Amino acid sequence: MNRMKSLVLSAALAASFTGQALASHIVVAIESSVRTLNPHNASITLDMSVAGAAYEGLFTFNNKMEVVPNLATGYKVSDDGKIYTINLNKGIKFHDGTDFNAAAVKYNFEHEIKHKLRRASLLSNVAEFNVLADDTLEVVLKEPSNNFINSITHPSQGMISPAALEKYGEDIQKNPVGTGRFVFDKWVRGSTVSFKANPDYWRGPVKVDGIEFRTVAEAGSQLAMLQSGQAQFIANVAPAMKKVIAANPKIENVQVPTIIGRWYSLNTKNEIFANEKVRHAMNYAFHKEAFAKVVYNGDAAPLKSPIPDNLETFAEQPAYTYNLDKARSLLKEAGYPNGFKAVLWAKNNTLSLRSAEFLQQQLAAIDVELEIIPRDTASHYAAGDTLKDDPSRPVIFDAGWSSSSGTADWALRPIYGTGGGSNYSLYSNDEIDSLLKEGQLVQDQAQKEKIYHQIQTLAWQDAPVIFTTVDYRTIGKSRKLSGIEFLPDGSISVGDVALVN
Repeated sequence: MNRMKSLVLSAALAASFTGQALASHIVVAIESSVRTLNPHNASITLDMSVAGAAYEGLFTFNNKMEVVPNLATGYKVSDDGKIYTINLNKGIKFHDGTDFNAAAVKYNFEHEIKHKLRRASLLSNVAEFNVLADDTLEVVLKEPSNNFINSITHPSQGMISPAALEKYGEDIQKNPVGTGRFVFDKWVRGSTVSFKANPDYWRGPVKVDGIEFRTVAEAGSQLAMLQSGQAQFIANVAPAMKKVIAANPKIENVQVPTIIGRWYSLNTKNEIFANEKVRHAMNYAFHKEAFAKVVYNGDAAPLKSPIPDNLETFAEQPAYTYNLDKARSLLKEAGYPNGFKAVLWAKNNTLSLRSAEFLQQQLAAIDVELEIIPRDTASHYAAGDTLKDDPSRPVIFDAGWSSSSGTADWALRPIYGTGGGSNYSLYSNDEIDSLLKEGQLVQDQAQKEKIYHQIQTLAWQDAPVIFTTVDYRTIGKSRKLSGIEFLPDGSISVGDVALVN
């Protein structure tokens, strides 16, 4: 609460010096369409970000990915590390007028687990939830955990009105009811998601009338909207457009270091990509430094491990240095001296298409012929979910991930763990699975680092993906806008939003 008082005071001081806040309607241009507004069942960060206009979690991350209280005021941990006692703010209401309390939190978490929603794995170590008082929840874990609070700080863990969950069932994904600054207004599929200011927000008056997330796939169109004032925030400035923004005194670039890793998942259940030599060949044939320079204009750096270098327990691995001769030799040893054909499933936004074309050209040098199949983002990930239904296909899948819990576990388990929710390689390694389980439980920091170093080494050596880059993200915004931030995990944080003169 001290942090919140500080933020409110800072906002008041800023308004007094820069001019009175302007009530208005904020537009955020996003490059992809939204799939769901149920954060518990969201598979991509964008969906959680948009839903986050209506929802709040018990805790949240600041722009350094540090955990800070939100709906909760704090927590205590038992000496054995298995019991967490979480204290909640009092007097908060959901948008439908029902009470936010410990019983509502218990209902949310148990509903997520019972219905096996996409993010329920974040709660897999929980044995039981106990309501001790209206403002106190006890969480009993199966095993001690070093990352439980980080797990429930993940942006998917927003609190939904239990009454709304009962009323809407699965349709809660298009009827969000939370405690946040904004109340859901309407969703035009593939186009816009709109919210109105919450007139009864528990932290005080909301300073804008509403916020709209508008899907605009083409980077040039996003820029035009920002320049004309039709949008106040764009979450991904194409590298070539930074100079245009810098020349306009009404808007600005803001560069954010991220923990967003990029790669191309190789379907390891297909007979071609099941061969480790093929996977290594493709990594040696991909010039990561050139990719970062040409496609990202320097707004990215080659991955040096399966996780970004600014994430906990990072361990640098031996580089797959660009080497066409070695790549060709490995393909020959694997039984493909004349290359092969495969399909590349890609997103249809500007940057993803440029990336896909770069990969296509790179692999052509070793006689690997790629057919690019672009889809809008929602359809792209929906297609990815079907890979397990017909795993024989020679599919390369445009993928990426950020650890939105800020932990190495969440950077690795969904991608390299058997059955992981974003394991589009259909990769399975028993040793990695065992180490992932051990890594969640160990309390000693040195032992934890050793375990996650091992996992990184194993995943790097197996190479179920073509490792590419880690992002440096540049966002574009109106100089009048405050309260919206782009966080290192790739999420858009909608805070105390305001427009000022």
